[in-house]
Amino acid sequence: MNNLLSWIIETLNATSLSHWVMNNAAVFPALEMAHFLGLSLLFGSLLIVDLRIIGFAKAVPMRHVEGFVKWAIVGFAINLISGLLFVVGDSDRYLVNIAFWTKMGVILLAGLNTFYFIRRIKPQLDLGIESNQLTKGAHVVAWLSLICWALVIILGRFIPYVE
Repeated sequence: MNNLLSWIIETLNATSLSHWVMNNAAVFPALEMAHFLGLSLLFGSLLIVDLRIIGFAKAVPMRHVEGFVKWAIVGFAINLISGLLFVVGDSDRYLVNIAFWTKMGVILLAGLNTFYFIRRIKPQLDLGIESNQLTKGAHVVAWLSLICWALVIILGRFIPYVE
């Protein structure tokens, strides 16, 4: 596995995209700003949706909260693109980093949680069911979402400091 990882890192480092990311003084800082913006959109939107599902701000109808899901998707797309460019540009740092791989595992768990949300919880919301009438599973999904994305943020901050 170590030889495969070394080959992947060498291959990525040899790409013109890697050179563009790492050798252009404006690109990496711009990617960091984009990643922060995407994270703010993603987590801020999910914070509103998940907390409302849990039962906070009961005066706000669920149909008003659902619009934030679109912003979460936009934020995730920004982070996906900027994150891939980070990995291609600085694969030596990311692909050997335990915090990075743990973060990817948590993102995978968050993705599975999102899939469950779309299949099981979203149909309830589409019917106009309010948070106090949602199944207990909806509350678990919302809490798991908040925990996963908070861990993603924490693990992302660990990347520069662990190997």
